[in-house]
Amino acid sequence: MLTMTRGSAPRVLIADDDPGILQVVSTILHLNGFFAFTCGDGDSALRLFEEVQPRLVILDVRMPGTDGLAVCRRIRAASDVPIVMLTVIDDQKDAAAALEAGADDYVRKPFGADELLARLNAVLRRSRVAVLPSEVIEAGPLVVDGARHMALLDGLEVVLTATEFVLLAHLIRNRDRVLTHEQILEAVWGPEYIDSRHMLRVTMSRLRQKVDGSGRRLIETLPRVGYRLLVANTKKAA
Repeated sequence: MLTMTRGSAPRVLIADDDPGILQVVSTILHLNGFFAFTCGDGDSALRLFEEVQPRLVILDVRMPGTDGLAVCRRIRAASDVPIVMLTVIDDQKDAAAALEAGADDYVRKPFGADELLARLNAVLRRSRVAVLPSEVIEAGPLVVDGARHMALLDGLEVVLTATEFVLLAHLIRNRDRVLTHEQILEAVWGPEYIDSRHMLRVTMSRLRQKVDGSGRRLIETLPRVGYRLLVANTKKAA
């Protein structure tokens, strides 16, 4: 366990209008080497985000005023900080909306300490090891630069979340190869996500919107099988 100090501990912003949830989550984080900053509404979350510049953000989907989805979109427009959303159990609509808003993952309430920590650590792991620090990988018009943590399409930067960045790097490394859902989930999210096809589908849809230029379909879907990055589809339509 890490020594708990403001200076050395990773800072985490938690926003939830349920004081009980705030207490539970902040306690779990404190006991595992994080420093938690908490608030109970979306507007406060946005102010606190600017003040503390957290390493990770945890947002409840439903909050008074500016809800968690709106906060997620606002943060995502300016930062690639990992974001985990808290949703009501079995609410697939909220889960999908969280991912579409730019969240890297979601956790359903109620949750256990082990489950929450596993999800948070997985998100942090993806944000740290997207590609090797000096690695530059290319596929046609796409370039992923690990040293600068930057993705380019036709020389122009594409703004990606941490998870989208790891996913694109994995697709480029395996260009022109068919990758099954399970292979992608294990390589990008980790073995504990092997059955999370919904998460893969939504994240892939967001990535496709950003990299599939006019007249090109760089990412091919193979129904019930998986996906393939097609380097052959690199020329723009006339």
